Amino acid sequence: MSESAWLEAVSRLWPEAEVSRSPRGRRPGPAAGDGVQEFVYLPDARRARLLLPLGAPRAAGTALRRYSHDLGVKARLGRGLLSAAVRTGLPQRFLPDRVHVRAPGGESVQHRLSEILGRRVVVSVSIGNARANRKPVLQAITPAGESLAFVKVGDTDVARDLIRAETAALEELSVLRPPGIRVPRVIHHEDWRGLELLVMSALPTGVRRWRPSGAVPVAAMSGLSAVAAEVRPLAGSPFLDRLRRVPAQVGDPAAAVRLDGLLDHLAERYGDLDLRFGAWHGDWTPWNMAWRRDLVNLWDWERFARDAPAGFDLLHYTLQQVRPTTSWTADLVWSDGVLAALEPFGVGGRAARATLALYLTELYARYVIAGQGSIGEPLRPQADALLDLLDRSRSRM
Repeated sequence: MSESAWLEAVSRLWPEAEVSRSPRGRRPGPAAGDGVQEFVYLPDARRARLLLPLGAPRAAGTALRRYSHDLGVKARLGRGLLSAAVRTGLPQRFLPDRVHVRAPGGESVQHRLSEILGRRVVVSVSIGNARANRKPVLQAITPAGESLAFVKVGDTDVARDLIRAETAALEELSVLRPPGIRVPRVIHHEDWRGLELLVMSALPTGVRRWRPSGAVPVAAMSGLSAVAAEVRPLAGSPFLDRLRRVPAQVGDPAAAVRLDGLLDHLAERYGDLDLRFGAWHGDWTPWNMAWRRDLVNLWDWERFARDAPAGFDLLHYTLQQVRPTTSWTADLVWSDGVLAALEPFGVGGRAARATLALYLTELYARYVIAGQGSIGEPLRPQADALLDLLDRSRSRM
């Protein structure tokens, strides 16, 4: 991620401020709330993954104490040690790359979040990889180091739509209450200064709440699917009807024609097949969850849907860890091991092949839409590779 992208993001979050790169060697500025604030890039501006607030070392330390299921023991211990060191305030003095924010009397997202949460907060800032759905994600933390909320910021049309979808999903899930899963609570949702803000409760994670990386939350996935369970033929299902609308949204005419042909093939081959449909998270991976006793803390619900073939979450969880999508092969994807992953859902034989083919098509539809426009360019190779894979795999479907 370029440094200019970070500076642009901070400028949108502090719309009335002067935002600039701080000179190397500059000592930390005043604490947040004095009109001037500094953030430090971690690990540095060239490889930045996070902006930590200077002047609030306990908050900065808390921002690093975020553990997901994909972190191994060494990574967890390393992050815990770094968090403890950052809380002393000393490491920030030796990290040279900083962002300087000068906003005397100006409104900022930090001030707005303090109003919403009823307590003074500072924020850490992260930005995802370059793609159409990229958005800033903030952690709102008190200066004493208490994490109060996570905040997604929609600053593009695609990101705004996804945030609205996640808001609706979280509100629906608060009623459905899928067993074995803890979901963030919506604290606040609004349009602020042209930005879509979704403020969510912070789910607890910790270095001691660890399970082996091979532990897969199959029961929780099955429980989520069951909250909207329905058995029906693929033909005429809401899922297939929704996929049928995607080619009209694809800007590349050749890709739209290929996708249309693929959907015709799937409808002809499996249209009469009864499948069990249900709810799915949409992006259930080890890095979007953390165990807490027997519950799974699960975040990033912006792709939630109620109409997916049972087993989609388990396929996604399995395949996303194997290797990058661009290097998937037909032999890998259609292996007995991947198809066998669906067994806990009672899906086998023809239904398993149909479910896998539909999952890959759903994933392609997601990538081809997210890959449109200049910001989505890095995602296009993944979309192209998936479409080629689907075309090569027709005989295996």
